[in-house]
Amino acid sequence: MDVTLHLGAHRTGTTTLQKYLEENRDNLAEIGTEFWGPKQTRAGLFAGLEKRPNRLTNEETLHGKRSCDLIRKALDRLEMKGVKSLIISEENMIGTMWGNLSNCQLYAETQDRLQQFADGLEARCTRVAISIRSYEEYWASVLASLTERGRIIPSKQEMDRLVTQPRRWRDVITEIAGVFPSAELVVWPFEAMTGRMNDQLALLNGGIVPKQMRGQNKWHNASAGCAKLRQVLQDGGHTALATKIPDGTLRWQPYEAHQIAAFQAQYDEDIIWLRSGADGIARYEDNSG
Repeated sequence: MDVTLHLGAHRTGTTTLQKYLEENRDNLAEIGTEFWGPKQTRAGLFAGLEKRPNRLTNEETLHGKRSCDLIRKALDRLEMKGVKSLIISEENMIGTMWGNLSNCQLYAETQDRLQQFADGLEARCTRVAISIRSYEEYWASVLASLTERGRIIPSKQEMDRLVTQPRRWRDVITEIAGVFPSAELVVWPFEAMTGRMNDQLALLNGGIVPKQMRGQNKWHNASAGCAKLRQVLQDGGHTALATKIPDGTLRWQPYEAHQIAAFQAQYDEDIIWLRSGADGIARYEDNSG
C-alpha cells in the first residue's frame, strides 16, 4: 500500500483540496484509495504528535508514542482490506500559522515536528507532497486569516522581520526530505496549480484519478477581503487598526512595493532551485507541460 503525506502548506488551497477529497470518498474507494483528512487526524489519530516539540510534557510524549502505534495498526488494517493507497492530508504536521508568526520564521520546527511522526509513518511513507506560495501572498494570507480569527495585526517592525527572516521554502523542503529520505518528495506552486483539483490528486496518488469526481469548482477558506477585515477589527474595538486597511473587497496586501520585490526575489530563488533539480531531493511540478 502506498502512503502519501500531504503537508499543506497553509494558505495554498489545502482546505479546498481536503474538502474535495472528503466529498469524493466513494469515488476514491473505487480505485482503492483511502483518505485521512482533518476529520480523522484531529479527532485523536494524531494526538500528542502535533504540539510544539520543545513544549511536550512526558505524558504528551508517551501519548504521541501511543498514537504512532495506533497509526501503524490502522495502516495494517487498511492493507489487509486491500486498500492500494492512502492519502493523509494535514498541514499542521509541519507547524501552524500562528507559530510561524510568533516565531517570525517560516515553519521553524518542521524537522522536529515531522520527526514525531516518523516512528508511525516513515517505513510506510512512499510519497510526501507540499504546495508552496510566493512569500508576499503567503504572509498576507496568513495575516488576513489570523486577523479574521481575532489576532491583532503585528507591528510594522514585526511584519518587516517576516521579510528578512532567514528561512525559505528550500529549507522546509530540505528538512522534509531529511525526515523521509526514502519517500518521493513532490512540490507544486500554488500559483500554477490552484483550482486544478484532479491534477493535484494525480500528484498525490501516483497519477491515478477516478473517472468521476464531484465539486471541482468549489473553493474553501479563501482569505477575507479588505472590507471584511475592517469590519472584524471594528467589531473587536480596534478602530485605529481598522482604518489602516483599505476599503473595498480586494484582498489585503499589507506590504509595500520594496518589500514585495524582496519577497519575489526570494521566491524566484526557490523556484530556480526547484526547477534545476532541487539537489536531487524533490520533484517540482507546475503543470507547464
